[in-house]
Amino acid sequence: MCGRYTITTDQIDFILKRFTAELAPGFEGHKPRFNVSPGQFVPAIVAKDDGKRYLTNMFWGFVPVWGEKPDGTLDYQINIRDDTIAKNKFFATHLQHQRCAFIVDSFYEWKNPPGFEHLERGKKLPKGMKKIPHRIFLKDKQPFALAGLWRTIKTKEQTIISAGIITTSPNEFMSGIHSRMPAILSINELDTWFDTSMQDFSTVHKLLKPYDNKEMEAYVVNDYVNRLGFDAPACIEPAV
Repeated sequence: MCGRYTITTDQIDFILKRFTAELAPGFEGHKPRFNVSPGQFVPAIVAKDDGKRYLTNMFWGFVPVWGEKPDGTLDYQINIRDDTIAKNKFFATHLQHQRCAFIVDSFYEWKNPPGFEHLERGKKLPKGMKKIPHRIFLKDKQPFALAGLWRTIKTKEQTIISAGIITTSPNEFMSGIHSRMPAILSINELDTWFDTSMQDFSTVHKLLKPYDNKEMEAYVVNDYVNRLGFDAPACIEPAV
């Protein structure tokens, strides 16, 4: 799972240059974010048939067809598993035609405390014990791309682009923290990912693999990051 992340730079020009993109019409801007949460609008890149990549604002929460309720409410999912994509025609079609990338410079994950590393899924920790938040980033400390899928939906108020982060099995590094990790795309892989003419499922799906664990680092952060809506530099400070 990937439920929080950061994009701490405010240098839009740097992001555009690094990911060979340009601003989409109506881009609403960006400020440093230290605790991005689901349900918020976030900067992401999508490719168009004109061959260009565009940085735009997307709603973090992919709304499938069955998530659009008759009463106007929306059910969304923040993550989409790579194995679900392989098994589900709806998601497979979106992988072929509607790919995007979330731009981040780290993401958070929560590790079970010592002695409970192998706690069965669905089991709760003893009362008073908490999972330990970690900030995970690449060793070069540069922004990177998380693979995602997008879908346009219309609400009563507006038309929005909903998007979810794709997750995959963990590499050796991440397996010590969590059982899943976001699918990180290298700069070289972005040419294939953003090629709108590339619709071969197998070719694209192969990009959804664990990232090189030798290129990743992590450290423990304090509990500020546990607070939804708290978005400040304190979130990324190492725990004392």
